[in-house]
Amino acid sequence: MELIDFTRYEQNERMYGGLSGNKVGICYEGENYILKFPGNLRGRSMRNVEMSYSNSPVCEYLGSHIYQKLGIPTHDTLLGIRNGKIVVACKDFLQRGDRLNEFREIKTTYEPQFLDVNGNATNGEGADLSEILQTIEEHPFLKRIPGIKERFWDMFVIDAYIGNADRNNGNWGVIDRLDGTKELAPVYDNGGCLNNKWDDEKMDKVFHDAAAFKAQAYNGVISTFTTNDKKINPFHFMQEMKNAECTAAVTRIVPRILKCAAQIHNMFAATPGLSDMQRIFYRRILDERMEKVLQPVYKQIRMKESNKQR
Repeated sequence: MELIDFTRYEQNERMYGGLSGNKVGICYEGENYILKFPGNLRGRSMRNVEMSYSNSPVCEYLGSHIYQKLGIPTHDTLLGIRNGKIVVACKDFLQRGDRLNEFREIKTTYEPQFLDVNGNATNGEGADLSEILQTIEEHPFLKRIPGIKERFWDMFVIDAYIGNADRNNGNWGVIDRLDGTKELAPVYDNGGCLNNKWDDEKMDKVFHDAAAFKAQAYNGVISTFTTNDKKINPFHFMQEMKNAECTAAVTRIVPRILKCAAQIHNMFAATPGLSDMQRIFYRRILDERMEKVLQPVYKQIRMKESNKQR
């Protein structure tokens, strides 16, 4: 796989938001793309000068392609170079006149308003899981969007698998097309996965420390979503099997991961911009999550289903 040279493409008129890293719009082969640059890692010591920028463009590419391999509609991504830095080009899934309604905007318009423990109204970025699920199930706008509950829980499982702790109310949503139709946006903004701010030294240290590796793989993982003001460990949440929609997502996604595991390993080997340590670490940590949590939970679910049918 060769990196595409995006340096010669002029910036177009399209503007893109977001808080992490610079973003530039270009037209590539007749289509609009967003070029995402690596974010500056402030405060890095001089000995880590090679990691003064995050590896988020490569991780955005890898995370998005894993989503695609698992059969989830995802924005198309390409890897390239611009101004001497590795960038990821994300195909713009909005046509002129379309509007992306981020979930946080939708949640802000839910009535009655959600209140915190002090009686204050929470905003669209409020991460309480019960508020999010209630909005998904009851908001009039979302009742017309088929598959939205399944999409949320599929992302919950896959984000846990790829270690994306950055899924929040601002990076998924619904598209209002110019013709009046509405549809789920493809999954986008996946650069927070695969330890994108870690250098080889930190990966090597954790890789050879069994307790630290276990914590990084699943025991110490947290998502942005909360219950009772505490961030959720998605793997523990899946193991509890208290939410039927989450359990159903596990039964959908785990067989797909098993089917695509070799392809995912091969993708790590073929993707430029990765060190040997990163390739080894990524393969092993994804396998660890499958072997120690996702597969056992999946087998437990199937066993319960089988016992019910007897």
